[in-house]
Amino acid sequence: MKRLLLLALLIAALTPACGKKGDPRAPEIVAPKPITNLSARPAPNGVTLMWNRPTEYMDGKEIKDLASFVIFRKEVSPSCLDCPVPYRQLTTVNVEDREKFVKQKQYRFDDGEVRSKAIYRYRVSAQLVDGSLSAPSNEVEISR
Repeated sequence: MKRLLLLALLIAALTPACGKKGDPRAPEIVAPKPITNLSARPAPNGVTLMWNRPTEYMDGKEIKDLASFVIFRKEVSPSCLDCPVPYRQLTTVNVEDREKFVKQKQYRFDDGEVRSKAIYRYRVSAQLVDGSLSAPSNEVEISR
């Protein structure tokens, strides 16, 4: 009985595992490429942000698990434009078309929670299903 158990364990240990889909990839290269075309413009009720959807990971492969975009904002003091003010997460814009063949190429967000005569800076990061974020987008500044 012990021989049979030992033989079964030996076979299990030497049998290759199933389910391997490919070589492991470093986390840095499976992050989405950062958004490079974030823009902001004044809107009647606030600020409108627009950007294009990233289509590739850092290693050039096509993104298949894009879940959302995280928008960060900071308010800058007009008297101290270079003072260090941290970005705060403003909201998340969900990607609703992951399973569709034709995907939305451009995204937009309307920030209605702004004060007049205030200066705001924005950045956007793409977020994958596993929660990992891309590097921040280009920074845009707008006065309201």
